[in-house]
Amino acid sequence: MYAHTFRPVNSPKGTCKTINNKVMNLLCRNLIKLMIKMKLACLVLLLSLSGVQAHVWSQTSMLELSVNGKSMVEAIEMLQKKTQLKFVFNHEELNNYRVNAKIQGKTLEEALDILFSDKPLKYEITGEHVIISKTTEKQQQQTPKMIEITGTVVDENGSALPGVTIMIKGTSLGTATDVNGSFKLQVPESNTPNNLLCSFIGMKTQEIKLVNGKTNYKIVMEDEAQKLEDVVVTGYFQRKKVTQTGSEVVVDGEELRKVGSLNLLQAISSFDPGVRTLENNEWGSDPNRMPEITVRGEKGFDLRDQADDSRTNPNAPLYIMDGIEVSASTVFDMDMNRVASFSILKDASATSLYGSRGANGVILITTIRPQAGEIKVSLNANYNISVPDLRSYNLMDAREKLEFERLAGLYTQPNNNREEQTVLDMKYNEVLAEIERGVDSYWLSQPLQTSVNQRYSAYLEGGDEHFRYGINLKFDKDNGVMKKSGRDRVGINVYFQYDIANKLVVRNDISVEDVKGYNSPYGTFSQYAAMNPYERMRDEEGELIREYSRHDRITRNPLINSLLPNTSYEKYTQVRDNLQVQWWATQHLRINGSVGLTKQINRDEAFTSAQSTQFDGITNIAEKGSYVISNGTDMDVEGKLTLDYSNLFFDHLSFNLGVGTEFTTQKTQEDGYTATGFVNDKLTYPSYAQQYQRNGKPSGYFDKGRTIGFLGNINLGWDNRYIVDFSLRTDGSSRFGSDNQFAPFWSVGLAWNVNRENFWQGVGTMKIRASVGSVGSSNFNADQAMTRFIYNSDGEYNGIYGAVLSQYGNTALKWQNTLKYNVGLDMTVWRNIISLNFDAYLERTENLLMNVDVAPSTGFTSYRENLGSLDNKGIEARLRLNLLRGDRDGWNWNVTLSAAHEQDKIRKLSNAMRAMNEQALNIENNTGTEIFKMYEVGRSQNALMLVKSLGIDPATGNEVYVKRDGSTTFDYDPNDRVEVGNTTPKLQGFMNTNLSWNHIELYMSFNYEMGAKLYNSTLATKVEGASPYQNADKRVLYDRWKEPGDIAMFRRIDDQSSVYQSSRLVQKSNFIRMSSLSLTYDIPREKLAKTFIERCKFTFSMTDVFRISTIKQERGTSYPFAWTFSLGANLTF
Repeated sequence: MYAHTFRPVNSPKGTCKTINNKVMNLLCRNLIKLMIKMKLACLVLLLSLSGVQAHVWSQTSMLELSVNGKSMVEAIEMLQKKTQLKFVFNHEELNNYRVNAKIQGKTLEEALDILFSDKPLKYEITGEHVIISKTTEKQQQQTPKMIEITGTVVDENGSALPGVTIMIKGTSLGTATDVNGSFKLQVPESNTPNNLLCSFIGMKTQEIKLVNGKTNYKIVMEDEAQKLEDVVVTGYFQRKKVTQTGSEVVVDGEELRKVGSLNLLQAISSFDPGVRTLENNEWGSDPNRMPEITVRGEKGFDLRDQADDSRTNPNAPLYIMDGIEVSASTVFDMDMNRVASFSILKDASATSLYGSRGANGVILITTIRPQAGEIKVSLNANYNISVPDLRSYNLMDAREKLEFERLAGLYTQPNNNREEQTVLDMKYNEVLAEIERGVDSYWLSQPLQTSVNQRYSAYLEGGDEHFRYGINLKFDKDNGVMKKSGRDRVGINVYFQYDIANKLVVRNDISVEDVKGYNSPYGTFSQYAAMNPYERMRDEEGELIREYSRHDRITRNPLINSLLPNTSYEKYTQVRDNLQVQWWATQHLRINGSVGLTKQINRDEAFTSAQSTQFDGITNIAEKGSYVISNGTDMDVEGKLTLDYSNLFFDHLSFNLGVGTEFTTQKTQEDGYTATGFVNDKLTYPSYAQQYQRNGKPSGYFDKGRTIGFLGNINLGWDNRYIVDFSLRTDGSSRFGSDNQFAPFWSVGLAWNVNRENFWQGVGTMKIRASVGSVGSSNFNADQAMTRFIYNSDGEYNGIYGAVLSQYGNTALKWQNTLKYNVGLDMTVWRNIISLNFDAYLERTENLLMNVDVAPSTGFTSYRENLGSLDNKGIEARLRLNLLRGDRDGWNWNVTLSAAHEQDKIRKLSNAMRAMNEQALNIENNTGTEIFKMYEVGRSQNALMLVKSLGIDPATGNEVYVKRDGSTTFDYDPNDRVEVGNTTPKLQGFMNTNLSWNHIELYMSFNYEMGAKLYNSTLATKVEGASPYQNADKRVLYDRWKEPGDIAMFRRIDDQSSVYQSSRLVQKSNFIRMSSLSLTYDIPREKLAKTFIERCKFTFSMTDVFRISTIKQERGTSYPFAWTFSLGANLTF
């Protein structure tokens, strides 16, 4: 129903012909006014009897309304549609008023108050009607006077920003900038000036204080990344960056997404030279294998069999997301579009507050929080194409492979027996005939595919200054380059934030993730690399050939298994709830409390058909076919309470005090079994099995650990010039002996902001800092300090079963402790054109947990003790050059160069480690690709200890070895092992360059390593150690010794004996690779101003673009590496 309009009525004709016209007009006007008042009075009386619906509606329902430059009549009509109420007003009176207002989450009464705040209007709500009329002169005098504020909003380059929200702080009055970045806003005039809040996606919210008498403003918005330069979050307390004494790197989410990596773990090493991604040469680009990273080297010996959680690398850093600990798999599977920033904490001053968990470094991840304002929706779509990368493979073709077999002697009868030689000649000609017919099978292509992957996410956010909400949905389908392999992710995240009177903030984040990883039924890639190219894959009928028989050997076709209903997958469902409360008790005191709960349900299944080649030769049907099931549950509970006090005394002394307590409980439970005997491939459920695995039994595992900590931090600064920082934490854990369950961890940090001295000239900055402190590590089994027993059915006596000692406990078992020393320099010069960060460190790990061998008469072979000690030292440097900064036609260009050097040294060993050295001296352990490490005090744990070689003797084709006394010999002796290199690079780092112009941005990232030495496993297995019965590297044919006088790197081609590990196959491993390239186009906002789209961005990216290396070996032996091409779109509206 539209509003009623009352208009004057015409007088009856001939009524007042004898009366003076002036008198008549006066009487008519008075009569009209009286009639209107009577009608209004009657209408009000009738409306008052119609109920209380409007009054109730105005109190219980919330309105959303945005009007910019509209008439009051249009605004009222919009309200009428939203409320379904009947508004009574005079069109002519209201049509002259213009309205600029943004109403969010307000009642009807509050909305009308905002609309009429500077207008001589009033309203009355009766029943289903709202009556609007003009105020009297007396009432108008009570209306506050309004002034018009105008201005423009630009970015840091001076470009206009349309669509910026401009609000009067503490009210819902506001507007938005137009296509030119300009705005007009009516502001109530008062003795206390108002503040404007300016917000825009991707920009830092600006608060502008209005000055009396000033009505025009120019507002410059800063990128969100600028926030990171002001405040550093340590995970417990917030400190200004100028007061930080620790070594840490902070990376903005927008910068992270430029790298183009598919997950955060792959991208981290592109921002800090001290972070190294350990390349998995076996599993390549397998979507179900997580990259492993280390921060400043390995702090302990690789004890993976002792790791107690989902982090398979015991030297991996600690991951904290929004204040609670998460596993590496959670970081691996998270949506990178939700990352607001991440920090890498390295030295004691930065990590000591994490106590027993901070020895390996800390990665802090902060997700994007919902912003106040109108509902916004962000959509992200990413399409990836992954292409198998086989550049490192150089296999022989069919003709070359046959020639290799001939030279290796497979077709030569050693005893000159003519009949047997004739048979061998016939076999040779048979294969040659196949080759002449064109048979040259390329087996490598069979299990591979060019995969197309999809990733989608949608984020909805909104709310006001008191309540904000956000919902994120994601769906990822990553198909691997091996057929039928992949990883699917589905997740939802819900964020709530309540802000009560700007003093109490309550946050609750809930996430549910469902991840399922599929392993390829085609088996390992190495099976296909070993197949002979002269073998046909299918027979004349088109059926797969099951097996090949040559040289009295049976080789099975790996493609047979790919056609069977074999399945293998790992799945987990994770629910995480993070509740945080923040209360500003006073202006200077903040109290924080949080509780985090994470529950993860794991299930792994693998079915192998009875028709699989692995069961060939087994006749018992009850043992053919298998189903392996493993179920597990992880439950982590974490809570903490902190008090953070900050104040400024004497106008010079900044004082920051933080204290708190924290507890964690971690529980893991697993069980599983293997069933066999599946007679029908269509009946694959475990209940159709004939039996459990022969001589097998169900498996089970249980682990539970508790930790409690008490922590404190004091940060003092004088004029932000001289900074002193103290941290202390005491942790208690159930993982260690009852005599040493508590241990202290501490740090002292100093910093000098030289640029704040009076003698400093220029506009740059310089900070010199130093720190020392201790942190710990507790990534071990919860029961490692306990004495354990097991029951055995063989231990029965008189009907009673006895327990057998399985582990001897150690009540004195202590924490691993790392003492860290660090000095650093942070400097910017020439108006931030050059930025330099430099660190030098020494980290000494004591009380390394190691096995100690004991006499077998005790009933067991070893127990746990604190015996090891290890040093890590190194330097790190990052140099950023801002070469162009928008001064020349909008061009921006920055380049970042970095380098790091790290080395370790063993200081103390246990007798168990010395026993491992004895295994390395066993002649049987000196062949193959796995190098048995030899641990010696004074050496690096990554030292390559091998027998030194002088190469191949040109006369005989045999290898010449060097003994410890310097003499030469043809006989290999493991006792002649010496250090021939180190697998840790002497120099590593990255180079990034970012060039942008006119909303187009080109980003390139390079990684490099220099100075490492590796034992080339390809040479040991595919060249010199190559079996003539399988395909191999072409160098086996062209680079091996064939006759006296040959100068060759590899021994005689007919020598099929084991290849002993020597320095001859150790090569320098220097490489540089272009890890990522991305090209982004961000459509200018002024072009989107007339659309409903706030931001639109397109990105093209590539990963592993190229790689140049001094070592040539096969990469991705079980699962190949891949190139990835991505096209992404980001929309916000």
